[in-house]
Amino acid sequence: MKIDIWIGMIISAILSFAIAAFFGEPLNWYLLVLLIVMGLYINTIIIILKLKDDRT
Repeated sequence: MKIDIWIGMIISAILSFAIAAFFGEPLNWYLLVLLIVMGLYINTIIIILKLKDDRT
């Protein structure tokens, strides 16, 4: 996996925390971990779908 994908996931998770803090929502550390894991999961699905398209 490329490093820019990791950086993008971490920046988007931190940005979502910043937006939640701006609006006064409660923040927990596990939500940050959950956002990063969800990003990895979605990225894995995208990679699998691209591999299927490349083979045809």
